[in-house]
Amino acid sequence: TEVATAHPGDTRGVEVRIAGDAAEVTGSGGARIGVQAGLDALVTADAVVVPGGGGAAAAAGDSRLTSALREAYGSGARLYGVCSGTLVLAAAGVTRGRTVAVHHAKRDLLAGAPAGEVTSGLVTHGRITTVGGDVSTSVKSVDLAFQLLADFAPHLVDAVGDRLEVRPGRTHRVVASTERVA
Repeated sequence: TEVATAHPGDTRGVEVRIAGDAAEVTGSGGARIGVQAGLDALVTADAVVVPGGGGAAAAAGDSRLTSALREAYGSGARLYGVCSGTLVLAAAGVTRGRTVAVHHAKRDLLAGAPAGEVTSGLVTHGRITTVGGDVSTSVKSVDLAFQLLADFAPHLVDAVGDRLEVRPGRTHRVVASTERVA
């Protein structure tokens, strides 16, 4: 789980930390990533990104993680789910009644979860943004990262795009919500 802190107009950028309850996490491709913060860091984060991958369904059963996500959301954090990371957000109970996107092959895993409409693409419903379920020339995680930048540091979007020589490829769908966005 990635924790981001940024303030609109802050020219210093965005601070990103990997949070977890172990010294390192292993990605579904075998990459080992060092953890810089415990799950308690989620409660003070402005944004939390929940990655997908082969371990997402198992992570959805981790009560420490789902509890930390509920606390973060309750504290006003925006939550971002990449692909099957949406399963973890649903397990935390924060997607109730919301439109979410998830990997097309994982839709059935949301059947018993508290979520509203399950769709595809890049979707924001209130303080939750999810991406997945579609085929695109762009990369899901990159499109979501650009959306996070647009939400917290819009002044960095063009500079990052220029540096990486890439632009987001998915259309961003915003679902009307009565929720107050923090």
